[in-house]
Amino acid sequence: MNDLTGRRILVTGAASGIGAATARRCAAAGAIVIAADRVDPKDTSGLAEGHEHVVLDVADAEQVAEVVAGLGQIDGLVNAAGISIPGGIAQLDTANWQKILDVNLTGTMLVCKQVTEHLLSSRRQGSIVNVSSVYGLTGGSGNVSYNVSKSGVWQLTRCMAADLGGYGIRVNAVAPGYIETPMTDILKNAGPFRDQFIAMHLLKRPGKSEEVAAAINFLLSDDAAYITGTNLPVDGGFTAAHVPNVGM
Repeated sequence: MNDLTGRRILVTGAASGIGAATARRCAAAGAIVIAADRVDPKDTSGLAEGHEHVVLDVADAEQVAEVVAGLGQIDGLVNAAGISIPGGIAQLDTANWQKILDVNLTGTMLVCKQVTEHLLSSRRQGSIVNVSSVYGLTGGSGNVSYNVSKSGVWQLTRCMAADLGGYGIRVNAVAPGYIETPMTDILKNAGPFRDQFIAMHLLKRPGKSEEVAAAINFLLSDDAAYITGTNLPVDGGFTAAHVPNVGM
């Protein structure tokens, strides 16, 4: 199931969190993984010999074009690179707003664009999975820049699916809920707020990077051959319903 044997999969944000877990999952499924991050992910991706590691700042258009052009065959792409800087609209720093959009939204677009051009020119079908967020599907307080950027990733995904479906290139997204990663470490000391946030997930626990990676692996594989333009919530039920926490 979810076999990726022989396929070359580029994973951005592969130094930690969901990106690193996805790189390992794809490798376990038989893929040759190209792990990319702003810092060399070789020491943190957890990949064995036989896979590739590249330094890539997804917000740098020239670097993205140069790196992707030098990778050779690419059969799949996972855009997991992302950053978060908390702040509601009243506290919004416009420089931080732009930084988050540059990485999360424009960076995702730049890598998608270059990989798409490669797939079209080589007449290869392929699968692209973008990491959005539950807060790309619904509103939320205190993190406006991140939430807006992830909503944009979801719209980008749908538009790309429309553009590329006729070429056999599938484009999907995943929408993680509260996943315990280095990005969400700030919540570990958030006390009652963290408890309330967990309670908003129907399974009443945080998720694991490996659980998101499993969903991404599925969407990359031929088991999802008739799925494109979708956003799969990996959120413990967060977007399905909000059940009051009554001591369950």
